[in-house]
Amino acid sequence: MDEGNLLTGGVDKLNEIKEDLLELRGYQDNYEKLIIDEDKNEKSIQSLEKAAEDEVQATIKKRRAEIESAFDKQLDKNKASIKKIKDKRDKRKNKKVSERIAEETSTLREDNRRLKLEAKTLIKQKHVPSYCNTKLYYALYYPRYFSDIIIVLLALLLTLLVIPCGIYFFLLPVEKILYLVLIYIGTVIFFGGLYLIIANATKDKHSEILRQIRELRHEIVKNMRAIKSIKKNIKKDSDESSYGLENFDEDIEKLEGEAAEIAEQKKDALLTFENSTIMLITSEIKRQYEEKISSLKADNDKVIADTAQAENKIKALTLKIASEYEPVLGKDLINLDRIESLINIIEAGNATNISEAVQFHRQNMG
Repeated sequence: MDEGNLLTGGVDKLNEIKEDLLELRGYQDNYEKLIIDEDKNEKSIQSLEKAAEDEVQATIKKRRAEIESAFDKQLDKNKASIKKIKDKRDKRKNKKVSERIAEETSTLREDNRRLKLEAKTLIKQKHVPSYCNTKLYYALYYPRYFSDIIIVLLALLLTLLVIPCGIYFFLLPVEKILYLVLIYIGTVIFFGGLYLIIANATKDKHSEILRQIRELRHEIVKNMRAIKSIKKNIKKDSDESSYGLENFDEDIEKLEGEAAEIAEQKKDALLTFENSTIMLITSEIKRQYEEKISSLKADNDKVIADTAQAENKIKALTLKIASEYEPVLGKDLINLDRIESLINIIEAGNATNISEAVQFHRQNMG
């Protein structure tokens, strides 16, 4: 625009500038609102998309858990049935093993009963004290087995350490070495004398009978060892054909086959779920959100287009004002209040054109 034409213009030209400024302000206000709307729409779209994805994941997790739970319940029932049958099988086997042990050791156990009765009869007939037919007596007076040595050592520990120290440390009010020595002497004399008295009363007097009983007890021990060996061999025997466990084994095998089949069905169901059902679930849930998301996206596309249009208008008007008005009138006068003031100056008769109105303004209002 020619600078002279602008300065010689009047109220019409100022109204034209005013309209441009008003239009610029309108586009700027609208642009800010559009930016806010665009941000709001994008957040709403993101929120809906996230809600859809969260619902998809929650539904997939729930459905997968439901599938696993359904098959796991069947597997648990199957395992419980297998355990129940195995328990019955074990009871049956244990009963049969006990019966077999009883049968194969009956002769030895009967022999032991006979030997024990013979020993008791000898004790009674020969008037030998009954304590002479005990494990403790033969361990102390006729030691023969390793267990007898252990009993002898325990007896020595009791008489030479536990009893003297117990009396010395817990019963005496005063602890003196002399007392300890006297206690040891007394203990040795008491228990040693008791040992000799029993030996004189039994071992020396009934030595022949005691030796016979010792041999009987030795036969009992040999039989007990044989019984123990038979028990061990029977329990280790892997051949269960004589116990009648075939029905249990068939039921267990059948149930284990069913468990394997259920496990395979579970695997197939989960594979189908992963390969196809998940896609159907995802599609169905997202379809429910699709209409609202599409509507928001369409609205937002319009907002984006309006924003771009407003931005272009703002740019065009800004460049027009900066190139046509500001170089002539000065940037300080290019606002609505100053333009309105220039209009009022001309309408009041204080100036005939824009140039004079500017001079009047600067002289009187600057």
